[in-house]
Amino acid sequence: MSMQDCCPQSGRVPSNLKIDHGPVSLLGRFFLAADTAARERGISVYFASLQDLLGINSANSDSWRPLVPIFQPDLGGATAENTFVMVGKDRDGEVVATQAGRYYDWTDTTLFEEASSLRMFYANPAAASARGDGCTIATPVASTISGRVVFSGAGWYRPDFRGRGLARIMPRISRAYAHARWNTDFTISMMADAVIAGGMADRTGYTRIERSSVELVVSPLGSMRCGLVWMPVQEMLADLEAAISVGWSEQSDPRAAAI
Repeated sequence: MSMQDCCPQSGRVPSNLKIDHGPVSLLGRFFLAADTAARERGISVYFASLQDLLGINSANSDSWRPLVPIFQPDLGGATAENTFVMVGKDRDGEVVATQAGRYYDWTDTTLFEEASSLRMFYANPAAASARGDGCTIATPVASTISGRVVFSGAGWYRPDFRGRGLARIMPRISRAYAHARWNTDFTISMMADAVIAGGMADRTGYTRIERSSVELVVSPLGSMRCGLVWMPVQEMLADLEAAISVGWSEQSDPRAAAI
């Protein structure tokens, strides 16, 4: 793998990203607006490595569950070529927020097939199945999601930085960057039912929410009932435009203006 194939591993996001795909004017304006909004809330957004992400997750186990296999190199096959990591650092340089994206080329397959077979989650799906891991998706939408797909996740905010609106900013930066890099057709994620009920899917901007549609058993997390949250590229780009024009506050939800 050449360094050109790798996602950035360090440096400020606005200074170290390339817009290879998508509407350049919109994405450029969005990244500047989102970076300003993040700094107004006390963080600067940087690229980081998968090893950085693993270390941050381990060091904050009191407020963050273990990472899903998707973002684990050994267990899930994440690499610097198919996965990027972003972190928010406070004024002292401490990491207080994270977000990551994992790219899949599902040109000849679908989310339903890749999740059900566990290929989406594990480098060795047969071994995972043998130990009892599994994924059941009960929504027909999963059979329509294919092409260039990014799973957005690994979202965490240090407890003292929660309530600042960062969940409206970091996931949108992640989705925009994924599109600029890979020309994504869909962005997807999975959220526990309780997390969706608490409003996280709405805050992060997802336009489509399939509640209680996923039964998931994955190491090392165990059993979870989740919703599939997703958005096609046209709605993702409309959401970015709305975020620029409407803003990032609880009162002015960019997602509401994008639908």
